[in-house]
Amino acid sequence: MKNSTIAGRPVSRMALLALAVGAALTLASGASAAEEGPKPITVAAPEQLRLGIALATLEAVQAPLATATTARVLDPAPLLQLDGELTAASASLAASRAEAERIAKLFAEDRTASARALEAAKAQAQADLERVNSAQRRLALEWGEGLASLSPQRRGALLNDLAHVRAELIRVEMLANTPVPTRGSIIEVRGNAGAPALRAAVLGVLPVADPRLQTRGVLSELRGAEATLPIGQMLVAQLPTEGLSASGVVLPRAALLRKGSQVWAYVQTAPTAFLRKAVTEYRPLESGWFVAKGFAAGDRVVTDGAAALLALEAQASANGTAASK
Repeated sequence: MKNSTIAGRPVSRMALLALAVGAALTLASGASAAEEGPKPITVAAPEQLRLGIALATLEAVQAPLATATTARVLDPAPLLQLDGELTAASASLAASRAEAERIAKLFAEDRTASARALEAAKAQAQADLERVNSAQRRLALEWGEGLASLSPQRRGALLNDLAHVRAELIRVEMLANTPVPTRGSIIEVRGNAGAPALRAAVLGVLPVADPRLQTRGVLSELRGAEATLPIGQMLVAQLPTEGLSASGVVLPRAALLRKGSQVWAYVQTAPTAFLRKAVTEYRPLESGWFVAKGFAAGDRVVTDGAAALLALEAQASANGTAASK
């Protein structure tokens, strides 16, 4: 049997195999522990008092009919400019196609038009078609299919109202796990929490994410006498959530804790035991986050002292034991 060397010492092949198997088992054990999730931690009552642990009992609620979010009034100038380019390109295309058809007819009848003139007319029509297609693609990429798919008459009427301040476009931020509203559904927006509600109709989903919030936006139109908001004004909005009638609980914002890329909350599972649970499929509300699974009515969640529990859990994990204080 051939031997290998490690640090200058001969090692048999069987010994190397044993080392490899041991390393694989260690990695598998670590991966298994990671998959199992957080372990409960034990904190005695006096230590809970010292850490300032406070609890809140969750109550059963029905899924809200709307999700609270933010919105802002958009500047219509880029859209009006793009539509002007599309209109000009469409007019040029119509003229170049008519000219190409005229020259083709002359060339076919008595050849009073040259083949070169016919080819030039066809090339111009093709170039104008590419300009129209480019403007239409930009319209869809920048403003979404909801606006791009409007008929020319409907889009023209909307843009005319925008130019004469009889309508406004509003971007409503769509938070994670929020259902996409259907076209034509109504979103209530307000200048502030105490202002009267304004009704904006959904046009579609904007393809570009907000660079700061990293959220997708819903494009909506506000019409009539209500369309008097200044461009750039921030609003509060209520996104409709039709078709969702599940029951669940609302986690107080004070109970939410971020670790890595996940949001968690600590639940008291016994008088001296706490378990960190992941918050998934949530819907933000003004009072907290609504969740339909993972938490139940009657659960007692930590609203103060969660960071201290996280530190104890990390210490226990490093020591390889269950936390006990």
